[in-house]
Amino acid sequence: MTNDDRPSGISDEDESDSSMPSMGTLVIRTWHESNQEPSFRARVTYSQVPGDEPGTAYSANPNEVLSVVRQWLFAQSAPPSEV
Repeated sequence: MTNDDRPSGISDEDESDSSMPSMGTLVIRTWHESNQEPSFRARVTYSQVPGDEPGTAYSANPNEVLSVVRQWLFAQSAPPSEV
């Protein structure tokens, strides 16, 4: 991971600090398929901690995408012992 990937104020030296929260990743890709109804499609790729194998969810429902995002955010905000 490069410094550009980190929030401001966090350096590589902080990486070994066990009190620093791990940083997960969530990527949402959306598109439309004109020959389908509904035409909305989404792929959500996510991980909770660096180095984990990413999970993937697909949906044609924006509310399902939002549900995955909420679950991911909740896991990111919970103390590590509760995840």
